[in-house]
Amino acid sequence: MNAKVPEFIGENEIEEYLPHRGKMLLLSRIVSYDIEKHIITGEYDITKECIFYEKDADGIPSWVSFELMAQTVCALTGIAHKLFGRKILPGMILSVTGFKTKREWFKAGETVRMRMTEDYCDAESALYNYIGELFTSDGGEEPVVTAKISAIEIESLEQLKEIRGRYLE
Repeated sequence: MNAKVPEFIGENEIEEYLPHRGKMLLLSRIVSYDIEKHIITGEYDITKECIFYEKDADGIPSWVSFELMAQTVCALTGIAHKLFGRKILPGMILSVTGFKTKREWFKAGETVRMRMTEDYCDAESALYNYIGELFTSDGGEEPVVTAKISAIEIESLEQLKEIRGRYLE
């Protein structure tokens, strides 16, 4: 391993591990991670400045959870790349399946916690599947949102076209 990464990554350091910036950064902190087990827990503080904030509901719709989960996965791969001295790459969501939610909205001022566990990895094409769970402070031990997310890391659109062609043949 080339670099050290703290177990807890706060708001001031989070951009070191993600390509997201500005209003599109939807992760406030990393609470814990385990590179060997491919598990990460992150949190996001819902604010009125969120790109998905809707004034009439004073919050963000629960369907945004899949992006919160995907950015949590992106942080895990970013941490791994930093630990091994590799370039942090952007990722793309390929699919979201099994999405279930118990709430329609997350309110401004609320903090949500995402726990992502790798379910499958194809290292050759950098394709990952994760099982995601989102919790709220008032939701108890049961997740409020669950989903399976497939994502891929890419260096360029040409690489994505090449990988796509390989799987469509």
